[in-house]
Amino acid sequence: MGSIETIEPRPEELTARPGVLLRQRPFLVLWLVQTLSQTSQNAVNFALLVLVQGVIERAGSALPANTAVGLAVLSFSVPAVLVSPLSGVAADRFDRRTLLIVTNLLRALAVVGLLFVEARWSPLAALSVIYLLAFALGTVGQFFGPALWSLLPGVVPAGQLVRANALFNLTFTVSQLAGFAVVGPLVIKLVGVRAVLAATILFFVLSAVLSVALPRTHGHKVSRAIGFLALLAGVWRDMVEGVRLSAGRRLLRKAIAYLAVATATYLVIAALGPGYVTRVLGLAKEDIAYLVIPAGLGVVLGTLVVDVVTRRVSAERTADLALLIGGLLLAALAVVPDLFPEQAMALAAAIVLAALLGLADGLVRAPAQALLQSEAPEYARGRVLAVFFTVSNSVAFLPVFGAGALADLFGITAILLGTGVVLMIAALWQLILGTRRA
Repeated sequence: MGSIETIEPRPEELTARPGVLLRQRPFLVLWLVQTLSQTSQNAVNFALLVLVQGVIERAGSALPANTAVGLAVLSFSVPAVLVSPLSGVAADRFDRRTLLIVTNLLRALAVVGLLFVEARWSPLAALSVIYLLAFALGTVGQFFGPALWSLLPGVVPAGQLVRANALFNLTFTVSQLAGFAVVGPLVIKLVGVRAVLAATILFFVLSAVLSVALPRTHGHKVSRAIGFLALLAGVWRDMVEGVRLSAGRRLLRKAIAYLAVATATYLVIAALGPGYVTRVLGLAKEDIAYLVIPAGLGVVLGTLVVDVVTRRVSAERTADLALLIGGLLLAALAVVPDLFPEQAMALAAAIVLAALLGLADGLVRAPAQALLQSEAPEYARGRVLAVFFTVSNSVAFLPVFGAGALADLFGITAILLGTGVVLMIAALWQLILGTRRA
């Protein structure tokens, strides 16, 4: 069984300064690879939507705009569910460093293909190529994630795994904002979509080059003489073993469930956020920044304090308490209009609650990820992480397609309140079980 000792600090590490991780060369390289690759991937995803919109505009009213854009989103999102189990097998069977190199180079090659899409092509041909390359980018990207996160424990000093996950989570959030909110709307407007695509090619290649400096890992050796059917059977056995390991160990089940819940809750809030700002707070939709910015600052604060908290409370209990607090905050967000009839006071309360929700999110994710990585056996870490990605990505479709519809039926505040109550019940149950085990 895997050990969770690596997330508990040694005495000499209790005084480690926050910058100690970035002074570790392997960790710094892996962090740079994550930053460049994920920012580039998010920028490419936004550029894909711009390309599709351009094709639609040239076609006039001949194409349904919403359907065309929706298909683009599905093209790079669906592989997250279809390919994740296989990506975990690859992360355990092959050198993870090599996987990072290959996936970055393949994504660079796919973006090169996007540069060849011409305005003079027929709309159907242009969209077909864009969707195909988007699907290829999404598929290759699924092999990047398990390899990256499986490699993380091997480049982190003992006792620093929670802090490392907090920093990676913060970087992931910033890369999403940079790719979709900065590079997308601003840089594309300034220099054009093709210039941005060309820049992402360079960043993917740079990430591949940086990956060469990472330590090798030794995956399972695959016989060259093995038959195709035997190979398929072996891959299937590996995937089943990953599921069995994930389901058979309490901490792995709990970590996967908590991370999936955190992702689903985040998406529920994202889906309902614009409506909450306009219909509940009575502001313009552009004023959603009043909530997004404090939430982001809360995530940053969570990154700074999570290591200190887990040293005193333990990683598992930190996640339990943060989930309970997150549920309370969601419920409080739902009743803000009732507690504060004046718009200014309601907005002030919502800003504070959004910041605290960001903090709670950081205090759930980093400890849960550290538990997931440290409890999973090294030889099967990629498959366990792939189970998490599969569960998380599958669950993510529920709020994307269901939160808005439920809000139309029952109201935004009712959905927020209901989600908060569910989180509180789940967290309280886990705290009670933890008390019994103690």
